[in-house]
Amino acid sequence: MSEEGGGKPQEETLSFGAIKLMPGDALQLQPLQEGQTERFSVHVIGVMKPKSLLVTAPSVEGKLIFVRDGQTYLVRAFSGLNVCAFKARILKSQLQPFPYLHLSYPDSVQAMRIRKAMRAPASIIVAVQDSEEGRQNGAGKIIDLSVGGARMYSPMKVGVKDQTIWLSFKVLLGDMEEYVKTPAVIRSIGEEDDEQGKRMNVFGLQFGELAQSQRLIIMNLVYQHLLKDSA
Repeated sequence: MSEEGGGKPQEETLSFGAIKLMPGDALQLQPLQEGQTERFSVHVIGVMKPKSLLVTAPSVEGKLIFVRDGQTYLVRAFSGLNVCAFKARILKSQLQPFPYLHLSYPDSVQAMRIRKAMRAPASIIVAVQDSEEGRQNGAGKIIDLSVGGARMYSPMKVGVKDQTIWLSFKVLLGDMEEYVKTPAVIRSIGEEDDEQGKRMNVFGLQFGELAQSQRLIIMNLVYQHLLKDSA
């Protein structure tokens, strides 16, 4: 997995139109209330400039989440390798002809570019398959994660250099567990001791093209780490 230059990413202020949200794009809503850490996934329905951003109503396991008109949320959006954040109020929650929300149109957004090599430390158990529908032929632990790939410990040889394998793992975001399945190319193989001093195979992995929802999950994990690191 190739590395890019170090240094923390710089935030910049952009107009809302600059991030070019399209119908179907995924967003995350986080209530701006003390003690609330939930993040709800919604999708863009459309933009009514300069009045409103229309999104689907949040739900968990098929059940609608109650939202109150006037409540303020931190909204995160992902555009290319940029993670963008802005505050928005619920102007109106509608149930007909289907559940959706009118969010206030933001004056501006804060954008942070996450380079592919920016990594977040992790401890994620991962199942390894030799093909998308193949049987599991190994397991390991992801020790750091980026949009471009990951480093993984495994007690077994799960492949050879330049081989494509399939990874399945779950990422915990706040109180929510998200599932990721992606192809990955083994770019490097080595050995090193894990935190318990056990000798492990260590694999440098490059992800294939991630689905937007999976990209959002990993970018948000990296983004949370960057925020904590800069606090």
